[in-house]
Amino acid sequence: MTATTAPSPPELAPTVSPIEGLRQTCTLAWRTLVQIRHNPWELSDFSIQPIMFVLLFTYVFGGAIAGGTSQYLTFALPGIIVMNMLFVTMYVGTGLNTDLTKGVFDRLRSLPVARWAPLAGRITADLVKQAWSITLLLSVGAILGFRIETSALALLGAVALLLVFALAFSWVSVLVGLLAKDPEKV
Repeated sequence: MTATTAPSPPELAPTVSPIEGLRQTCTLAWRTLVQIRHNPWELSDFSIQPIMFVLLFTYVFGGAIAGGTSQYLTFALPGIIVMNMLFVTMYVGTGLNTDLTKGVFDRLRSLPVARWAPLAGRITADLVKQAWSITLLLSVGAILGFRIETSALALLGAVALLLVFALAFSWVSVLVGLLAKDPEKV
């Protein structure tokens, strides 16, 4: 006589606490930032290219349009910061699509990782890149003669507003990254 036992139900994956999810988000953001070593052109897109734009527009067009470079820099630098912010957010969609096509998200899904951590990590890394780019452009602008005529608190508020806008616009890049078939089409 053999006794049969009913199979036990599969064990559910443990839930991840919000603190652990934030830690995983920071780890995955760090992973995204470290990948810049393998793609140095990305570093040039949010560091060298905007500096070249500032120098080009200020010294080539500044005297002809505004009468002087310092007057033109007052209007050109904020525009270049916003333009660069929009360019840099495209890396969110490209990186997300690369992770999806190479199976990184499938591997992460098999681990006890918060489901929102990979996407939040990618967007957090984008915000760090944005903050670096804004700081770099403001520093170059200060060297060229751009002067901030408000308080430090107002400057921090403007930078925070730019980062919130970058966060909102990165979701457009996420949508394109999810819908595209491969990273080149993003």
